[in-house]
Amino acid sequence: MRCSWSFLGRFLTVLTAALLGVVLAAGCASQEAEDMSAEAPAAEGAAIVEYLGSADFQNTWQHLPGVEPLYTGQDPHGALLSTYFNAIALKAIEDKAGSIPAGGMVVKENFMPDGTLAATTVMYKPAGFENADANGWFFLKYGPDGVIEAEGKVQGCTECHGDVQDNDFLFSVDVK
Repeated sequence: MRCSWSFLGRFLTVLTAALLGVVLAAGCASQEAEDMSAEAPAAEGAAIVEYLGSADFQNTWQHLPGVEPLYTGQDPHGALLSTYFNAIALKAIEDKAGSIPAGGMVVKENFMPDGTLAATTVMYKPAGFENADANGWFFLKYGPDGVIEAEGKVQGCTECHGDVQDNDFLFSVDVK
């Protein structure tokens, strides 16, 4: 009987440690999302391009949940796409929060059929940015050379994404 209790004691110790690890990891993920908003760039195309250049988003952010990292796209974005979500946006999506909060960012790399990067497009919810027509989203498109092609309250983006305004203007994932 003593061996059984010893085994049970070790089992409970390991189980407790594992549960504590899960709780701590969840707390860290939540903290990471909060910390990212503190580093959020201003609602300016150049500031966002600079931020993304230093954020290493291709290696540190999450891809579109449930979709291959490089998937078939459509106009106006490109033949091939790769979509990334920062921790704030990803948490809202996973929690089915209904909308992306301030600090949330979605980055889409738009590739030509041969795999050449054509442009990067961004949807970003900067704190305090006023865009009632698109639920606070700031839109940005820039070329592989970093040259900004469109930014801010971009009419074409707002009109197209307006088709999914009930999903916080996102085509790629459900937030509800």
